[in-house]
Amino acid sequence: MRTMTGQSAQGLPGRLRRLLLRPEHGKPPSLGPGEQEAAVLVPLFIRDGQLSLLYLRRSESVSRYGGQVAFPGGRVEPSDPSPVAAALREAREEVGIEPACVEVLGLMPAAHTSARSFAVTPVVGLVRSDVTLRLDRREVAQAFEVPFAALTDPARRTVVRWGDGDAIREFPAIRYRGEVIWGLTLRLTADLLAMAGAEDPKKG
Repeated sequence: MRTMTGQSAQGLPGRLRRLLLRPEHGKPPSLGPGEQEAAVLVPLFIRDGQLSLLYLRRSESVSRYGGQVAFPGGRVEPSDPSPVAAALREAREEVGIEPACVEVLGLMPAAHTSARSFAVTPVVGLVRSDVTLRLDRREVAQAFEVPFAALTDPARRTVVRWGDGDAIREFPAIRYRGEVIWGLTLRLTADLLAMAGAEDPKKG
């Protein structure tokens, strides 16, 4: 398993800028029948030379994906000029991260939810380490950071069983302090870790 030193952590934003799509070059995702466009902020922190990602767990009361771990984000509204603007707006509304506190590094390729309800544009941003989170408790039950070292630790890998009756399937997951990261959120995490030169948590 590859780990990152403080020096390599500080150099990661520059590496990601070279690998990610520039916001102005990003194309709207292709939408299937009934699919909606969405965007998420993939919030990257560097604290004491160590890399981490910020996740949230949605409130059980929300209509979609209640109780699941996700990145801040949601639908791209008609008033949003771009997926980047939508991701930053949602991050401000859900966890109180102001757009001025985020350095947008670039876009990852659009991804689709398993039910193809949403085509999601992931926006990777480096967040100021002194930011203070303010959670919208109507939508967000918890927000938490996970160090890259934990995301690449094989001992934290598990599976989630999801479905009904004979249609139950197993999905790779990461367990961290009682939280479970899986589904699209894990796929985006794995893609970012691969870009960063770390191990893919979907393997193993």
